[in-house]
Amino acid sequence: VTVALAERSGTRAVYLAVHRSRQAVTLSIDVGARLPLFYSGIGRAILAGMSENECALILKKAIDEFPGQRERLEKGLEEAISDYNKFGYCTSFGSWKPEINAIAAPIRSLDGTSIYGVNVGGPSFLISPEELHEEYGERLREAVNALGKP
Repeated sequence: VTVALAERSGTRAVYLAVHRSRQAVTLSIDVGARLPLFYSGIGRAILAGMSENECALILKKAIDEFPGQRERLEKGLEEAISDYNKFGYCTSFGSWKPEINAIAAPIRSLDGTSIYGVNVGGPSFLISPEELHEEYGERLREAVNALGKP
């Protein structure tokens, strides 16, 4: 699995830190990678940690940037909020890329001014949605609670 920390930049989540397991096959996403907020687990976590007004502004910006994806963007935001309310973290099981499964949760900066996302994920042929929920879901919630839940 891969664990990462990201912050929002426009309509993207930018990786700030990445740690990979020592398995032969892992995700090769590095620091500086830009993932879509509305489709990736880590992006959805950042959205879930934001206020409703902030989300509405970011959604409008994303629709302006990608007008042909309006329904998909709206669905991504709805899924982010729904998953966060249901699980305490967000999911992306093939939503961004079919070959990637991830769960992610928002954390707030120590001064309370920024929302970050932290995720756990990997190639879909190595880590299933069930394994992410069962093996990593509670650990992710505990880590986020210790670090600064929004």
